Amino acid sequence: MLDPRRWWRRAKRALLAPSFGAVTRVKTQLPLVALTFDDGPSPVATRELLAVLARHGAQATHFLVGEAAEARPDLVSAIVEAGNAVGSHTYSHRSLVRLSHAARETEITRGAEALGQHSTKLFRPPYGHFDLGVARDLRTAGLTCISWSAHIEDWVLQDAKSLAARLRKAIAPGAIILLHEALYTSTDSAAEDRAPLLEALDTVLGEFSSRYRFGTVPELLAAGKPVLQFVEKRGPDSFIEAQKPGSVQDSLRV
Repeated sequence: MLDPRRWWRRAKRALLAPSFGAVTRVKTQLPLVALTFDDGPSPVATRELLAVLARHGAQATHFLVGEAAEARPDLVSAIVEAGNAVGSHTYSHRSLVRLSHAARETEITRGAEALGQHSTKLFRPPYGHFDLGVARDLRTAGLTCISWSAHIEDWVLQDAKSLAARLRKAIAPGAIILLHEALYTSTDSAAEDRAPLLEALDTVLGEFSSRYRFGTVPELLAAGKPVLQFVEKRGPDSFIEAQKPGSVQDSLRV
């Protein structure tokens, strides 16, 4: 017998998804995938990432932290000039579900403003934390919340081979894949190293670029029917906490 609480959660998700859901993927028959990179721009990794993408004729979407964007507007411009899309990842990478309505509005507004002339309607909440209050504020601001269909846990120390294996499994028509060009709140210098990810990305793009087009989120949204899901997420608000046993999936899965 179905648990009434589970039934209610499912019903609630179904009812709220059309108006308040986040885009998790796109239904399309085209071999088109959106790679998305959070927490940039990075003075260390962004230009290397752009070089890897360009080498394989790929574009991506970068969800940028406002503070970091203000500090390096040259990198924001470089991302856009390379044919990539940008979106907001709030101003200071705080968990929106833990903030008051007024504080959420400030994070959302300042994050968008920090992108300057490159500001768009794309948004991704830090840590994937999401609830009805966040959804309402994003709708009021006219922003489209972009979640993901897969991630490869690149915020945890891993080697390039492991990351490449996970990335291969995530690739499918209409997929939106979560990656990081920086780890904005991490204090783990080993995990912050993006070299393994860049190596894995270079390898996998070399394998798949003849069969798949790696484009931007706007390109993917125009190629089919966006799949909206309303999934409330609350969890650890730092990468250190998220690495504790049992925390990663609770905080970050779709």
